[in-house]
Amino acid sequence: MRRRLLVVSSVLISALLLALMLPLLSAYAADRTEDLFSKRLADVTRFAVLASPALEGGDFESLESDLRRYEAVHGAAVVVVDANGDRIAASRSGVALDTPAEARAMARALSGTGTPQPKTAWPWREAPLVIASPVGRDAQILGAVVMIAPTDSVRDGVTIRLAWFGLAALVVVTAVAGAVALPLVGWVIRPVRDLDDAAQRFGSGDLSTRVPASVGPPELRHLASSFNSMADSVAMSQSQQRDLVADASHQLGNPLTALRLRIELLGSGATPDQERPIDEALEEADRLSGIVESLIELTRVGAHDPDAGPADIAEQVRHRCELWAPLYDGRLEVVTPEVAWARTTPGLIDLILDALLDNAAKFAPDSLVEVDLAAADRSWRLVVRDHGAGVDAGDVAKLGSRFFRGRAHQNVAGSGLGLAIVQARIIALGGEFEVAAADPGLRVAVTLPVATDPARGSSEAPRGAGRAGS
Repeated sequence: MRRRLLVVSSVLISALLLALMLPLLSAYAADRTEDLFSKRLADVTRFAVLASPALEGGDFESLESDLRRYEAVHGAAVVVVDANGDRIAASRSGVALDTPAEARAMARALSGTGTPQPKTAWPWREAPLVIASPVGRDAQILGAVVMIAPTDSVRDGVTIRLAWFGLAALVVVTAVAGAVALPLVGWVIRPVRDLDDAAQRFGSGDLSTRVPASVGPPELRHLASSFNSMADSVAMSQSQQRDLVADASHQLGNPLTALRLRIELLGSGATPDQERPIDEALEEADRLSGIVESLIELTRVGAHDPDAGPADIAEQVRHRCELWAPLYDGRLEVVTPEVAWARTTPGLIDLILDALLDNAAKFAPDSLVEVDLAAADRSWRLVVRDHGAGVDAGDVAKLGSRFFRGRAHQNVAGSGLGLAIVQARIIALGGEFEVAAADPGLRVAVTLPVATDPARGSSEAPRGAGRAGS
């Protein structure tokens, strides 16, 4: 847009300069043409006076001598014809009045009419100047003098003046573009760029983004105010939604706790036939409590900027997997580099692995689970892959949605919010979340931005750092 505005402004400035310079150039060319015409017309009139006695007496030698000297000095060919249009003298042999313009000029002169004012000589008009004057005595036309004068001097002068005007116009356009157009375009474009940057940040989840509404044209200032009002409304709406979910989850927590206590009291004196329904009721109460806790966790995502910083996630991955290893009884394979500095938040790696390893234990029991941390393009990629039965192909794209449960796992305990929480936390940090079917099993991958090692000042793993496995 900046380039287009500069082009438009330059074209407008050029058009203005053209409108100012064309009349000046046209006046200059017309004045030079008229001056040349006046001088050559005076010469033609003088030759008409000299040709009158020659036509009457028949002595043309002296006249031709004058004509030859004239052409040698001024470069204009001169022809003298009699009343019948026959050539009787010329500045050089071979000059023939055979062009339409020359024939018309001769005919006008023989009819007693002089040559009218010629057209302005421009560089692209190479036609010579044709001037004719009648030769006569009293009212009798004895013949005519026709001059064919080149306009090179006029056209060269106009060309030079045109070149100077073009150079001056280029200098003026450049100066005006640098002194006026560039600041003006910047004044117009700056609010547009601010709005574009703000819209991208706002779309990425930074709801605190606002733009200054006091710079730029009035229309863009109004647009900035409208954007800020929209951002305020969206931020308020999301805040109200979070508050509603948080309040509802908090209010549900106490009744659920009380309900569970009452069910346990009922179970203390239950008969063997009543124990199973009571146990099932306790399981549902625990499931509802887990959903409430997950909802509270979701409300925290986006409520404030994540307190992100550099951390060695390789050590965190190994430590968390060691805690989960007894549950898998040798079926958990972990591969990480020795050091992997990434931008993360406190407890995020634990949250990710708890959710993914818990899902693998529930939905792919007795299968091998692989945890792999590897460097990617300016990021670290953590992949958890199980070798279970996997999920239906139609369910893969829905994994990570809130409360979604696969068709084959409706009866497995869980809230359906684990992957949704992981996805929300990763995206809020600027990372990526991906779920894909494996053959066999399911693969979940998250990426975190590379961070600088505070001790080494480098965002990469140390040279020679190997891959640690467990």
